[in-house]
Amino acid sequence: IRDLAEALGVSPTPVREALVQLAAEGALTQVAGRSFVVPDLTVESYEDLRRLRVLLEGEGAGRAAENATKALIDRLRYLHQELIAAKTAGDFKEAMVWNQRFHLELCAAAGSPRLLRIVEGLWLQMGPILNVLYERPDQPRIETRHCHLTVIDALVARDADLARQAIQEDISGNAATILNNLRYRHEGRERGRT
Repeated sequence: IRDLAEALGVSPTPVREALVQLAAEGALTQVAGRSFVVPDLTVESYEDLRRLRVLLEGEGAGRAAENATKALIDRLRYLHQELIAAKTAGDFKEAMVWNQRFHLELCAAAGSPRLLRIVEGLWLQMGPILNVLYERPDQPRIETRHCHLTVIDALVARDADLARQAIQEDISGNAATILNNLRYRHEGRERGRT
């Protein structure tokens, strides 16, 4: 806590409060009373978070399609273009930031602050897991039409069912890669212990 406070130029109290809040939301785990760590990345935690995101973000996308404005559609196009530019440049951490912005802005357009808060909490917990997606760049990736483009098409058409389906496919689309990387990481830890 002291190191973070010093790096941020603030007193330890707001840092401690922020870390306690992140622990309450499941993004961190408090250990030994004063230390905080990122929770262990497991297949089970990823699958649970993915299922919840599919349900809730699907609902958000459907509602957003019903409320879609030109400004929202233009904003989502911009966010998607930035995501693709970051991926093309090989800046995968930046790509994840643009991807998160796309998803959260889409969910915000659903017009439900409660839904948005829940989804934001899920994204807090998903962050470390999504880092696993690009952990092994040697894995082949199959490039298809990005689901974000289908979401945008659905918003233009005000097609709630298509928007819901497209965002759900986007959330589930990299599941195999993430699961493989999580298993590979776990096997590496097991090998390191023997």
